Amino acid sequence: MNDFTLFDDRLRTAWRYPGGEVGVRAVGEAPPRLLARVQSSDDLLALVMYLGAVRGQVQEVCIPYLPYARQDRIAVPGDPIAIEVLARLLASTGVPRFATIDVHSNAAAAAFASAGLTLRNVAASAWLQRYVAGRQATPDQPVCFVAPDKGAGPRTGQLATALAAPTRPIGLVHCAKIRDPHTGKLTGFAVDRDHSPPALAADTLLVVVDDICDGGGTFLGVAQALRAHYGDRPLHLWTTHGIHSRGLHDLAAVFTSIGCTDSFRSSHTHERLHTEPLQQSEQLR
Repeated sequence: MNDFTLFDDRLRTAWRYPGGEVGVRAVGEAPPRLLARVQSSDDLLALVMYLGAVRGQVQEVCIPYLPYARQDRIAVPGDPIAIEVLARLLASTGVPRFATIDVHSNAAAAAFASAGLTLRNVAASAWLQRYVAGRQATPDQPVCFVAPDKGAGPRTGQLATALAAPTRPIGLVHCAKIRDPHTGKLTGFAVDRDHSPPALAADTLLVVVDDICDGGGTFLGVAQALRAHYGDRPLHLWTTHGIHSRGLHDLAAVFTSIGCTDSFRSSHTHERLHTEPLQQSEQLR
């Protein structure tokens, strides 16, 4: 990806010891900037072990989907603030600078700073713009982004502002939900009538925009709320990081298209899934 070198088998060999530990051995010269897709605890440990083996050679690591970014506070007594733990772990590698894409909250940058690191957050605007352009019937088709909950509001609003054109502003719909911190159960999906357009033009491209799609329950609930408020119309879903841990069947039954980057490489494929490659952007230079 541009001048980042992909962390793959060309740089290290990896194995698992009989006791279960991840083993890593560096191969050849380490690059100064590394792109590492971390999608599991094994991936994270392999990266840390590699950086230990080449200590001092790598100066910046981009982790597109930053693990533990969603656990940035204590929701239930007994929880760690996991993003702070991650930052301290990465600080032990000696790498001073990190980058990520569309991080879940500003708490991640604060956690990295507390650990003596810098974390550069790259906005998802370039990849989202390509996705939206591919869904528009005409360049001047009206577009409206949907913030699925209160936490997504600022991010979705910033992206709408970034991608708006003088001749085509991007509207913004705000939705709400309630999550039980103990069980994770979601309820109370609704369109915020005080901060959303009362009606939309019939040809409006309506795109739900957020950073992460994990199980997808939030977006299924939001889709119901949107249709109850605006009527039965095509809906599109964009999340920068498409984990899709429960597959795509239910989402594809509700959304006309589903978009994401390839920051998280799941094994899911579907005719309605559109993946925007990270490589097609200059934003990480």
